[in-house]
Amino acid sequence: MKKIVILGSTGKIGSQALEVIRSYPKEFEIIGLACGHQSKEFENQIKEFRPKIVAIAEKDGQKGVVKTATHPEAELVVVAVVGLAGLKPTIAAIKAGKDIALATKEVLVIAGELVMKLLQKHKVNLVPLDSEHSAIFQSLKAGSQKEIKQVFLTMGKGPIAKMTKSQLIKVNIKDIFNRPCWSMGQKIGIDSASCMNKAFEVIEAKWLFNLKPEQIKILVHKEYLCHSLVEFIDGSIITELGSPDMRRYLQYALFYPVRKETKVSSLTNLVNKKITFESPPFEKFPCLELGYKVLKAGGTMPAVMHGADTTVVRAFVDGKIRFTDIPKIIVSTMKACRVIKEPTLGQLIKAEKWGQDYSQELIKKGLK
Repeated sequence: MKKIVILGSTGKIGSQALEVIRSYPKEFEIIGLACGHQSKEFENQIKEFRPKIVAIAEKDGQKGVVKTATHPEAELVVVAVVGLAGLKPTIAAIKAGKDIALATKEVLVIAGELVMKLLQKHKVNLVPLDSEHSAIFQSLKAGSQKEIKQVFLTMGKGPIAKMTKSQLIKVNIKDIFNRPCWSMGQKIGIDSASCMNKAFEVIEAKWLFNLKPEQIKILVHKEYLCHSLVEFIDGSIITELGSPDMRRYLQYALFYPVRKETKVSSLTNLVNKKITFESPPFEKFPCLELGYKVLKAGGTMPAVMHGADTTVVRAFVDGKIRFTDIPKIIVSTMKACRVIKEPTLGQLIKAEKWGQDYSQELIKKGLK
């Protein structure tokens, strides 16, 4: 029986992780649960799973979340909290020898180099939960990292992707959540619409799979069946196909390194299914290029970019900026920052806050 801690248990990913665990009651034991705010849902989770330790960030602080993540009995920590709050608990869990199932993008976007060094030092596994990175992780069972020629991250093509530039100016929240497939939280939904989410994924792929930026490519794949591809040096391309259901990737991570028969939707009938790929719309969605740009700059630049994105997403939700202002403000913030090479964790956190503050000043000044 594998012993699990879930950080962010009341969020979309955390709730789905518990759904998978609920389907295999003899395979898992919930040791700890943590969430951001007190809620009836969290109370019900505690009653159902009877964890040995719980934490509510607004009441117990980050120390409480870290204590939960490092509980002596825990074997696997599912990190599914929103934003920067997942960084310190993940690092603490790694240092405590816990395997990690990672959904929180900020961990690798902001501190990828630091985190990967810790994983190697403490000899623990990190299994990605993003569909794109899980697909690459699984495809690499067919070859070694040294045999990779390039990888292809796939992205969907919803209604916003089909809009003209003039239509994009008028995009609102309702438009963003008119999605054909994945169901997402507010922040990731807006990041996906602006394509900033794909920029984050480029950064994550670099650190997860020890790749050069030029080895990471993006493809538009409107059918949502192929979740990433790996091309090896001999020309072979290996991919993972399946239904777009996060519970599949959660199940894979929870049971890793073995597979279990799925109890969720599966792609078993391929008759008449189409798989097509298109070039990404770099010109229409400037955020697509930002992952490559921050990797080239290195140091604290990814943290600054993330901080700026946090601010502009909040401003867009509040109606203070237009959808098309999102990349403009982020790029202006990146141009203004002074990059610190080989930063400490503290410097990365400060850089992220600087990105938030500077972009906020740009918004107050009307982007002038």
